[in-house]
Amino acid sequence: MYNIPKPTVKTMPTFTKATSAEGVRQNLAWLKNHAKEYQGQWIAMNEGIFLGANESFLELYKTMKHSSQLSVALFINLK
Repeated sequence: MYNIPKPTVKTMPTFTKATSAEGVRQNLAWLKNHAKEYQGQWIAMNEGIFLGANESFLELYKTMKHSSQLSVALFINLK
């Protein structure tokens, strides 16, 4: 009758190192010491390592994508 294609299922990892228990601890430690420096911005982190910041989420997203860090980046809004 109708030729409807079957949906494609893509599997994603359940977590990245940025959101593992140890990664969360490392990110929180970094935030405790540096959050005020980036107030009003979006930041990207991974396992306590600062990857970048920008007032615009879209611009930070593009930066992470261009630097091949998008798959490990954890985005945090410090506004």
